Amino acid sequence: MKKLLWIPLLSVALLSMAACGGDGGEPFAPGQSGAPERPDEEDGAGPDAPAPGDSGRYLVLYATRTGNTERVARRIQAALGCDMLEVEPQEPYDNDYNAMLERAREELEAVRQGRYPAVRTSMESFDDYDIVFVGYPIWYGSMATPMQAFLHGHAPKLAGRRIALFATSGGSGISVSAGEARSLCPAATVIDRALLLTSSDLPKMESRVTEWLDAVGAGRKEAETSGVSSISITVGDRAVTATMEDNAAARDFLSRLPLEVTLSDYNHITEKIFYPSPVLTTEGVAGGCAPAPGDMAVYVPWGNVAIFCKSWSYSDDLIKIGHVDDDGIEALSVAGDVRVRFERK
Repeated sequence: MKKLLWIPLLSVALLSMAACGGDGGEPFAPGQSGAPERPDEEDGAGPDAPAPGDSGRYLVLYATRTGNTERVARRIQAALGCDMLEVEPQEPYDNDYNAMLERAREELEAVRQGRYPAVRTSMESFDDYDIVFVGYPIWYGSMATPMQAFLHGHAPKLAGRRIALFATSGGSGISVSAGEARSLCPAATVIDRALLLTSSDLPKMESRVTEWLDAVGAGRKEAETSGVSSISITVGDRAVTATMEDNAAARDFLSRLPLEVTLSDYNHITEKIFYPSPVLTTEGVAGGCAPAPGDMAVYVPWGNVAIFCKSWSYSDDLIKIGHVDDDGIEALSVAGDVRVRFERK
């Protein structure tokens, strides 16, 4: 087993990004000339255990050379309190700038022909994670080859997982590497919203990461929601209680609280609905619900959350996330829009 990196919650100084090729086709440097590498680590056999965080809900995977991508990975890990693992090449890259450039060119060409470089990092399973964050530097417009090799080798294990991409670059875009991720892991869901930090963005890294995590529905630590089974819904001067389900959609909802929204009347007070942005994660959650008065559910095709005031017919597209106590649903069973506030009890 290789040595693992424990990530402390501390501020780190930002170093300059490596130069990157722009649209004009200038050659780009995957690493800075003379940039120090971390000491070589012991080789090991078998799957690696990620460095654990407070939350088992998310995993941050990252590949780095000059340390920029690692800094972003640390910021994500600190924000979410989640597990983290570095993807490392079997053979460390040369510190010499020109040698690094040449190796990068050769590996990218080999990957295009279906030959992937060896990596020393492996994972046994991703089944416990709602989202796998995948971070890498962009080399000549493409995903760095160690991460390409890792995704290629672990594609079957990533089937059904949600993948969120983040990358560092001196100027190149992320669209090519996002396409590579989808090709490498065709059975996974690559979230459309990716995070790219160029050299000019690094001073704003913390705010950019926070905004991005909120956008992909992972803006709070699992520790803040673990053990929470009930919430308070304030309607005017009255507060009612709802009991939440134990599934990924309900946990995503809980992670966004407190939340103040307007519930719109739908189908003659059959249900009160609103549209969370982004939509709640429903990956891996079994659908099917015949809603009763008080049931809270996600209607998957539209992405809206509904609180049912009346019984309704069964639908495979409904995922139940909670239930308003029987003596509280009457507060919502009124005509027209209703302003409410959801918060943890």
